Amino acid sequence: MLKIDFNTENMDKCLCPDCPVQIGSNCVKDEIRKIEEIQSEDVDAGVMIEPEEVPKLYCATGKTNCKDLYTHEECQCPNCDVWKENDLEVRGAPAYFCINGRAVECCKIVTDDEEHKAKLRGLRRTYYTPI
Repeated sequence: MLKIDFNTENMDKCLCPDCPVQIGSNCVKDEIRKIEEIQSEDVDAGVMIEPEEVPKLYCATGKTNCKDLYTHEECQCPNCDVWKENDLEVRGAPAYFCINGRAVECCKIVTDDEEHKAKLRGLRRTYYTPI
């Protein structure tokens, strides 16, 4: 089963903060503001932000708690490097992870298309071939 890692590298690639689906959300803006305040303060190392509270990388963390998203807007997931690197289109990801949940909840190979199978074999060789 596919698992997208919640880490700084993937967060830096994530397009969610600029996505039209959530860019106008007051809830998302409040979450971002809280994170910025915590990061700017000299706080005890024991204070941590839970991944579910971060308004990005929903393919790793799951649905947002925000209810004021603009779901009629076009999702940017297919333009995201995390999407591309994990070949989420071939795996049948419906995008809109902020609404649909994590990639692990949705992604499997959903096609018998030989071109897609060949692409997956190539990806497997890339990841599992010793250097």
